[in-house]
Amino acid sequence: MNTKYKNLLFDADQTLIDFEKDMPLAFQYMYEQSGLAKQKPYSAEILRLYNDCNESWWRRFEQKLCTKAELYRNRFVDFFEVAGLTPVSIDFLQDLYVSGIAKTGTPLPGALDMLRALSERYDLYITTNGNPISQPGRLKNSGVTIFMNCLVIGDSLSADIKGAQNAGLDSLWYNPNRKANTLPIPPNFEAASYEDIVRILL
Repeated sequence: MNTKYKNLLFDADQTLIDFEKDMPLAFQYMYEQSGLAKQKPYSAEILRLYNDCNESWWRRFEQKLCTKAELYRNRFVDFFEVAGLTPVSIDFLQDLYVSGIAKTGTPLPGALDMLRALSERYDLYITTNGNPISQPGRLKNSGVTIFMNCLVIGDSLSADIKGAQNAGLDSLWYNPNRKANTLPIPPNFEAASYEDIVRILL
């Protein structure tokens, strides 16, 4: 038994969640809901063409040759060209893709059993660079968050607290300016100062 570590931080995609299975589902949803399927029916070849464009732009981004905004836009520009499609709104496509991927969350084989075993001895956490809008839903759908005994603490109701809610996690709203909560997003706790946070958690 390794007693050196108390906390384990897991990456999400392709460590716990099967992005390679979820992505085609989201892409097909986007493709069909956007009306592109009326130009050319969805097929494995259409998915391959998109993947080639997407991976090419991700490589450029990783080499610091483009911004993430350029990546998100130009992968579709190139895809329209190689697939012979009449372009549609890229913002519209991006919104559909995010909506589609948020409905997925396929755990990798054995991931939940591993987390169940490790959760008896360690505190488990997830780190992810996934989209902050879609990723909480995917994490919740996958079942991995039931093993995460953690509290999300943040100052934004629409981002931090809503993200925790979507992922099925408890939350504490840090609200030093004592703003009124006018959104249908109830935190489990609210604190106006660091002293309040200490008082709530100790």
